[in-house]
Parts: sequence; C-alpha cells; structure tokens
Amino acid sequence: MVAIGLASLFSDACYESIIPLLPAFITSLGGGALAVGAVEGVADGLAAVFKLWGGAIADYSTRRRLLAAGGYLGVGLFMPAIGLVNSVVGVFVLRTLSWVCRGFRSPIRDTLLVDGTDPVYVNRAFGFQRALDTVGAVIGPLMAIGLVAARVPVHKAILFGFIPGIAAGAMYLWVRERPRSVPPREPVHLALAGLPAAFRRYVASAGLFGVGNFSATLLVLVALRAFTPALGSVKATAAATALYLVHNVLYASLAYPASLLSERMGSGRLLLVSFLAFSGVGIIVAVGSSQPAAVVAAFFVAACAIAILDPLEGTFATELLPAERRGTGYGALAAVNGVGDLLSSLGVGALWQAFGPQVAFGASAALCFAGAALLMPLVWGRRR
Repeated sequence: MVAIGLASLFSDACYESIIPLLPAFITSLGGGALAVGAVEGVADGLAAVFKLWGGAIADYSTRRRLLAAGGYLGVGLFMPAIGLVNSVVGVFVLRTLSWVCRGFRSPIRDTLLVDGTDPVYVNRAFGFQRALDTVGAVIGPLMAIGLVAARVPVHKAILFGFIPGIAAGAMYLWVRERPRSVPPREPVHLALAGLPAAFRRYVASAGLFGVGNFSATLLVLVALRAFTPALGSVKATAAATALYLVHNVLYASLAYPASLLSERMGSGRLLLVSFLAFSGVGIIVAVGSSQPAAVVAAFFVAACAIAILDPLEGTFATELLPAERRGTGYGALAAVNGVGDLLSSLGVGALWQAFGPQVAFGASAALCFAGAALLMPLVWGRRR
C-alpha cells in the first residue's frame, strides 16, 4: 500500500507541477477559455474508454502490477513532453496521451489497493492513498511556483515534470501482487450487465454530477483573469498557481480525516455532502468570477469537497460491488466520470466564451445539484 501511495505522490508531483501552468502556456500559444476546456475535456473523455478497458482487464489479469506501472510511466513521459511543443494541437495530443495512461491505470491500481487491504480498513486505505496522492499535488505547484519565481520560461518549467514522473513508475518495483484465481473472461458488455442495480444507480448519479463538475484548470483560469487587472500577467500566474497550491494543501490535509469520518457517518452520506459543496462552488464563481475574494472562497470550498469526493467515490463503490466485479465496476465509474469531465470542461468552456461566466458556472451548479438529488435516495437509507 505504501509503494502504491508513493507512486501516486510522485505522479501527482509530475502533472500537478504542469496543470497550473497550462492556462498560461495555452494562452501564450494563442488559445482561450474554449481551448483550455477542450484540452482538458477531450483528454478526460477519451481516457474514459481506457478506464473502462483497464477496469475489465483488472478483473482477469494476473499482471496488474506491470500494467499499472506502465500507466504511471506513460503519464510521467507524455505530460512533461508538453514543454517541447509549440502549438495548442501539440498540447492537446500529449495531454490526451498522458490522461489515457492515467485512465487505464486507475481502476487497476484500485483493485491492487483493495486486494492488499483488510476489508475493515478499506476506507482508510483509499484515504491514505489519496492523501499521499495529494501531497504530490502540493509538491507539484510548489515546484511550479519556484520555477516561475526564478523566471524560468513556462515551457522549460513544464519539462521538470520528467523527474517525479519517471520515479512514479519506478515505485511499482516494490508493489507485490497477491496470487489469486481469476474468473473466466467475458465480453465487457456482459460484465457491465452483471453489475448490481444499486451500483448502476450510483454511477448514474455520479455521471450527472460529473457533467457539472468542471476541471480545476478552469478554476485556475478564473483566478488568472480575476487577478490580472491588479497584478499583471506574471504575478497573476504566480498568484493563481499559489492559490491552486493552497487548494491542494487543504485537500491533502483533509482526505484521510474524511475517510475516517466516513466510517462513522457513512461513505455515501459524506459523498452527498461533497456533491452539494461542488454545487456551491459553481454558484460562487457564477456570482463573483471577477472578484478575487470570491475566487479564493471557491478554491477553499472546492478543496474541502474534493477531499471528500476523491477517496469516498471508490470507497462507496466498494460497498456496492462484489469482489469479482470490482475492476469492472471501478472502470465503469471512472469511465462515466471521464465522459462527465469531457462534457463539463467543454461545456463550461464553450458557455463561458459564448455567454460569460455567470451562465457557464450557473449551469455547472445546477447539474451538480441534480446529481446530488439523484444520489440522495440511494445513500440516505443505507446502514453506516
């Protein structure tokens, strides 16, 4: 479990040092809000297919460790290579390839994590892994801030991600995969049809919520535009990156406590709180996208919400899935989330560019609330 957590830490340090720099980098290449949304959304959407494939493979493969390692290494190579391109199309291609690798590895990693953990402590295992994951998400923006402060050009700062990215793949040398018997291989559509009805309802609510839950990169762009009139573009980039760092510090600090709280409150109920909190983020940005204080508040609420959402999505899924279907279930959930990210990032970016932030983020808030309403009947009657 520790090696899996460290791999997540290094991988996040890699791409989280790059993500807050992407809006400025894409802008320097001539892109705008729609380009940022397209780069993020299409990468997430295409990765959804590979999440589903990775989940199906996780149920039937006896070489999950090597497959997960390959996914981590792919992210560590493709994401920093963005610094070598000079067009939005190049950014789009490499961002997509890195997220395809990330999507493929995620359900495989989660099955390795659960299979290596005492069932009593699954909540904590997800919380621990996500906490280390987010420690990397703190290190990454710190790297970015230091490099920007040292006046390293943005494209060169991105290249520093190669170091933690390669280290992430190397961590799987210390992961041990337990021998196990695997079920007979069956077509993906039959495996999906065999998932429990309660889990399918959960996936539907998560999908609706995901269509409204826009990428954090768009939140960075909101901050960049809110701070630029007062600070100028260079200082605004540093300030937006610093705010993203604070967001990740809060997330890292709260992810494990959230998993402990879920053992008392119930993972589904706490997950519902995060859905409602993200609806609040959309409302805050819709009302105050040009006001620095409102943007800071949006980052704070988003950090608390993601600290709950990230570990408990998998935890609640584990409660609803039989052991022999976990990989397929994790893959299905991740795939639906990926499609939601595609629609959300593209939709919010397009609405923002066409009608302004009030319409874009107002629509986001409404969809997140609708996802929460769909989830509520499923979680409220469950035992803790």
